Amino acid sequence: MAGMKKIPVEQLKSGMKFDKAVYIDSSNVLVEANIAITETDIKKLMTWGVSEIQTDGNILKSYVKSNESSKNIKNDEINNRYFLSEQEILEKYSDLLKRRKVVLRVYNEACEIVDEIYKQIKKDEKFDVLKLNGAVLNIIGQLKESSNIFLFLYGLDEGKDPLVTHSVNVCFYSLIIAIGLKYSSQQLLEVGIGAILVDAGMVKIPLYIIHKQSKLTESEFKQIKAHPIYGYKALKELGNISEDIALISLQHHEQYDGNGYPRSLSGNGITEYARIVSIADSYESQISYRSYREKVYFYHAMRNLLSSGVNKFDHVILRVFLARMSVYPIGSIVALNDKSIGIVIGSIHSKPLRPILKLVFDVNGKRLNDTVIVNLLQNNELFISQALDEKEAGINIFDVL
Repeated sequence: MAGMKKIPVEQLKSGMKFDKAVYIDSSNVLVEANIAITETDIKKLMTWGVSEIQTDGNILKSYVKSNESSKNIKNDEINNRYFLSEQEILEKYSDLLKRRKVVLRVYNEACEIVDEIYKQIKKDEKFDVLKLNGAVLNIIGQLKESSNIFLFLYGLDEGKDPLVTHSVNVCFYSLIIAIGLKYSSQQLLEVGIGAILVDAGMVKIPLYIIHKQSKLTESEFKQIKAHPIYGYKALKELGNISEDIALISLQHHEQYDGNGYPRSLSGNGITEYARIVSIADSYESQISYRSYREKVYFYHAMRNLLSSGVNKFDHVILRVFLARMSVYPIGSIVALNDKSIGIVIGSIHSKPLRPILKLVFDVNGKRLNDTVIVNLLQNNELFISQALDEKEAGINIFDVL
């Protein structure tokens, strides 16, 4: 299928038609010529982990909304953009490492403020969000400088209140999505405040239930399912939080297909803010350690989100999250087909399965001291054979960054 145009899945839209067949790979057709791509088609591609489709056709003029159609995108232009993007990724990676100290300060300040507010809510005391506004604005500022600072959130929950760190982490991931949706400054602040207080209602749940390692009883599960209501009431009554923001706490466990709680809302009946935070909440819950289970590593958490989330979450927002984070998020440890092992330091959003790596072990399993970069966009002989966690790889992420 040499010479065919490759189109990222996140750029596909329902109703899009091509004048020639669209392929998933060399032997599988997604849709025939002149047949519209549906939302179901897009969901399937996401579930299967397909990052791009291929065609030698053009988008039919009846669909094109501007003068620039896919036929204007040439392979040499694409390759040039990839080359330039590699240089940008290397620069961004270097800049990212310099930001760690500031990010940790911003993070810890946010945790202290959230911890204080959660303690006030537990005592049914009024709380002021003024300092919280400043903390969220600081997070927004850092994310606008580099959305990849989420890497430094890894492992920060150790030794801290998991309820507090979870809330702050969800704020970071929610804002990554909101920035991807090009929200205004006011919208970013509102999403950030709602996300960082997302589990305010959990402080009303007995600790033995929260940390219980065995299966919850029906009565205990009912208490857990009531925490969005507790949170909503606390934000409204104790913090004088606006309705738009408080609804995030109330609706963050609702599901797009109507199978969530507490009110079994579905589709656009769930506010967009809550639809954003529900994705961030699910992802963060997987990658964080809990007393009753081990954490899931980045790649596996992302795949779980995509495979189970096409009905559970707003698929448009989910695609934005995928585009911003990639299938292999920054910091993912992967083994290549030649047995070498590396850490992902960047990727092109349209090629999430072909990231740029910093090698940690060579093909003989020898630990590398020098910086060796592998660009899977340019090296077609290499591919990722397996995603690893730190134990499997025998390394600590922050020792090899």
